Amino acid sequence: MNVTFLIGNGFDLGIGLKTAYTDFFAVYCSKKEGDTPLIDSFKKQLQDDYETWSDFEKAFGEYAGQALDADCYLKVFEDFEVEFSDYLRNEEKNFDNSKIELIAEKMKTALISYYDIRPADREALVKSINGRQATFNFISFNYTKCLDECIGILCRQPDYVNSIRGNIQKPVHVHGYTEENMILGVNDETQIKSEILAKNEEVIEEIVKPVQNQIARMNYDNDATRIIRGSDIICVYGMSIGETDKKWWELVMNWLQESSSNRLVILQHRENARFTFNWNRLVKEVRRRLFSYGNVPDEKRKTLEQRIHIAVNHDIFMMDLRKAPIEVGAVCESLL
Repeated sequence: MNVTFLIGNGFDLGIGLKTAYTDFFAVYCSKKEGDTPLIDSFKKQLQDDYETWSDFEKAFGEYAGQALDADCYLKVFEDFEVEFSDYLRNEEKNFDNSKIELIAEKMKTALISYYDIRPADREALVKSINGRQATFNFISFNYTKCLDECIGILCRQPDYVNSIRGNIQKPVHVHGYTEENMILGVNDETQIKSEILAKNEEVIEEIVKPVQNQIARMNYDNDATRIIRGSDIICVYGMSIGETDKKWWELVMNWLQESSSNRLVILQHRENARFTFNWNRLVKEVRRRLFSYGNVPDEKRKTLEQRIHIAVNHDIFMMDLRKAPIEVGAVCESLL
């Protein structure tokens, strides 16, 4: 049995790193040295409307409608991507990989409890799993290697691995890493909200993610596609099901329709999920987003809904792995 985790930025946020776009904006906008008037104007837009830009990739596609020309548009994009990459690399230094016992225990528990959600969903998933040994695959949509390190730490603890009764594979980073082949942008040309720029070859090659993957020739997308198609269960963690990853949601929804035994688990985090009406709204929202992909016929939706299992705040990978700040007094003492 193949169990595949699709991992988004919720993983890095859950271990304590400040890797959201909105975390970066304050740092990016405060840096003025060497800015051109074009970059300065763009930063002012970010400062004035953080909420709109919280999904940077989607918002930047829409920003094309304001761009003067392709050259200006790409200069802004390149400046942002370079600075964001540097920011993530610095933030990744705050990841504390010395907490070996905590990491191994949490990762082990996650792999044997990801399906331990609402009773009716858990019952259906247990029947599907039926005691079979699993191969656990990971497709990361993050640029950091924190997930990789956590998996590596788990795999070096044989007692923990043996209790999982499964094989654990290395993650595939479908959008590359902070230090190489970093892929940022939109899903396709239709998300570039300028008729002229949406037809510009340089723009397409630089901000359309599937095209960037083809150019990079690293087979990230091919490997991820193969893993998804071979899965029995897919568990989505820390992802927003956004349209800039449309390619992957279409693939997942087509996979779900291919076999009546395939099951999809969606783990979402919400601050307010106390009441049934909150829960119901979340379920409807997630289903609406999923069914907007993959051309699912109306007559199939009710059947597919029975194989989509949604849980809120089942934060299986959440753990405090941020390094504690070094106090000034402690530094002074160590120098005496």
